[in-house]
Amino acid sequence: MKRAYLFDIDGTLLKVRRKVNRKLIQRILERFDINHRSLENLDFAGKTDRDIFSGLLDKPENDLFHQVKQLYLQELERHLSAEDVQVFDGVHDSLDYLQDKMAWTGLLTGNFARAAEIKLAAIGLLERFRFGAFGDEHHDRNDLPPSAFDELIRKSGESFHPSDLVIIGDTPRDIECARSFGSISVAVATGTYSHDELSAWNPDVVLSSLAEFPEWIEGFTTCRRKQT
Repeated sequence: MKRAYLFDIDGTLLKVRRKVNRKLIQRILERFDINHRSLENLDFAGKTDRDIFSGLLDKPENDLFHQVKQLYLQELERHLSAEDVQVFDGVHDSLDYLQDKMAWTGLLTGNFARAAEIKLAAIGLLERFRFGAFGDEHHDRNDLPPSAFDELIRKSGESFHPSDLVIIGDTPRDIECARSFGSISVAVATGTYSHDELSAWNPDVVLSSLAEFPEWIEGFTTCRRKQT
């Protein structure tokens, strides 16, 4: 059975040093004279950048949002280096495995598209993904799978069903996102949620890390058989 694989970025593939990203955002808000409490304790996990920045700007007008967005992307590109990014165990091996299988591999991330490019390019992973959906326009993560699915069909020229998508992420929002589109959910406990916390949301498979790949392919195949 053919499948396409959609990876979240932050907490799933990699981790950007907290002090780099959050301090960068804090400085940008201050540049626009936007007073906001410390960002250290705010939960960004699983949210789209559109939702995060809209909340920080307190329902901004479009002009202000786009100004802040563009400055954020410029500053991220200027300051982010490979040393600021930790790639999680198993990521390279997982992507190598899928490439060997000639599988369609894409992104389903709340990051702005350009932010995703900057983070992945910093560690040499950008070229590993052929399609995706991003957090530029959508507040709700559940709106992303249809966009990714449409791009997959257009680029591949092949026939897929939503149940052929494997959505891989590190938060309950990723699990709900997969479920909302009738796709397979793989939760990986490399972000802020533990294995037990993710298990409580009943994904098809829960991993400690992508280092368990490709064994989890057998895992979700077994889960699907049990459900039918």
